[in-house]
Amino acid sequence: MRGKKSEISGAGYVRKMWSNIYMRNIIYAVLFCMAMVFASKWFLSCFTRHGESFPVPDFKGMYTEDVQHLAAENSLKIEINDSLFVSNAPAGTVLDQHPKATTHVKKGRTIYLTVNCIMPKKVEVPNVVGYSLRQAVAILTSKGIKTGKITYQPDMAMNNVIGQISKDVETKRFVTFTANESNVTATVFFGDEIELIAGLGNNPDECYTYVPDLTGKDINEAKSILIESYLNTGKIIYDSTVKTEEDKRNSVVKNQYPGGNANIKRSLGDNVDITMTVKK
Repeated sequence: MRGKKSEISGAGYVRKMWSNIYMRNIIYAVLFCMAMVFASKWFLSCFTRHGESFPVPDFKGMYTEDVQHLAAENSLKIEINDSLFVSNAPAGTVLDQHPKATTHVKKGRTIYLTVNCIMPKKVEVPNVVGYSLRQAVAILTSKGIKTGKITYQPDMAMNNVIGQISKDVETKRFVTFTANESNVTATVFFGDEIELIAGLGNNPDECYTYVPDLTGKDINEAKSILIESYLNTGKIIYDSTVKTEEDKRNSVVKNQYPGGNANIKRSLGDNVDITMTVKK
């Protein structure tokens, strides 16, 4: 009996509240706001295709023609916004991309690419004969020319450049620069290496250097450090973790021979063999 009375009084309370125009308007307002919130969420979900994003393919190392096909298959747009020249990467391949691979994007997104130049520009080789080895390397680097092998010969000017050898891209012949030939010219591609000949000095006790520790350095860093230490890069070996050109570009020095040791002397111009591995 008591329960039935409670039900009646509850229903009566609801009818009484509903008959109040102010309460009814408040309820209408609350319901309207809730409906607007749900409608907005539904509209935004449909408009932005919520949940329909997918990961960007990895275009790095691919030729631009193949990139276009893969991008079309994934409903993506491609735009080349920069080009560089990397000597150890195939011409016309992708060096970098934005957004990065595996980044989730929606269909129609534009992927911006950095591509390796098909034809690098030509550079006139500066004559660095007479400069110290450090100055010569700096001058060549500023022109986009790399220092390759350094050969040491007896000369009173220790670690001064007494000659340089470049392979001219026009004649395909090797051109030798010396102190007595100031009018010699040669042209190389941007990023090419040239050979330098440096003086060994007259004091045998000064014709030595120490092998630096190259562990963890990439190939370009390793070569630069060896040049600064008056040494040459010997054999470059890639271990089983290096399977692609992209792996080569991302590899670092795993070990070297001879090993880095600040207490053991080596002759100027000695070779250092290095083994490269993909950085974990």
